[in-house]
Amino acid sequence: MRTRSRALGVAVIAGFVLAGTAGSAVTNRIQHRAAQGVAVDVYSSGLAVFDLRRTEPKARRLLTGPSGLTYGCLHAHFARGVWRTGEYALSGRFARRLRFRWRGVVGPYDGCELGGLYGHRWWDQWGTRNAVEIWLTVRGRHFFNDRAAARDLAYFVRAGRVQRIRLSANPRAGLERFMRRYPGRVVELASPRGKAPRDTIGFWIGERRLVFTVTSSTKRRFFVVATRGSLKLPIKNLGDLAFVF
Repeated sequence: MRTRSRALGVAVIAGFVLAGTAGSAVTNRIQHRAAQGVAVDVYSSGLAVFDLRRTEPKARRLLTGPSGLTYGCLHAHFARGVWRTGEYALSGRFARRLRFRWRGVVGPYDGCELGGLYGHRWWDQWGTRNAVEIWLTVRGRHFFNDRAAARDLAYFVRAGRVQRIRLSANPRAGLERFMRRYPGRVVELASPRGKAPRDTIGFWIGERRLVFTVTSSTKRRFFVVATRGSLKLPIKNLGDLAFVF
């Protein structure tokens, strides 16, 4: 009897300890949101736990490719007309749950995301968004929307055909071919400060420079200025949203 009582006492104490630990973990959760069937819980320590058990079919296809996936979270800051971000990502394979932790980085985050490992070209089947984007703040939602638009512009400007147009003596001929091939998707603007409709690449041709621009769903205008006859891009406002060359 004494042995049984002692064992029962230990079990009760252990139960209280485990309950306390679980309770503190729950109360320590500071953010939660879901998108495309993927849920994420963020804790103040910086830990983010992704639950992929209900991932929607389209996102699942993108995340289960042979090269694996990336997953992580980010802090975003918009100042002086450009986005600056701290984006932290790990690589892995699709699983029921994924745990993200980056040394020295803590929550709350502006967003978390998962992406498949595949290349991008302008106007391809993959689009300009990661497979799963989960915004956790209003700033994070704006960031993801602006990044999608900026990527559209960057993929266009750095495309091989567009690079050849930038180098050519007569860029108009090549850009007009784009307009004919993609009606309503590529349009000419009347001025270098012109604003393109949403989901459209706008361009302006000057004597010494070309201007390419897009408009985000946030109504922000993103642009890249190219020097004619070269691959130089002296002015752009993409910030940390997209890489262009």
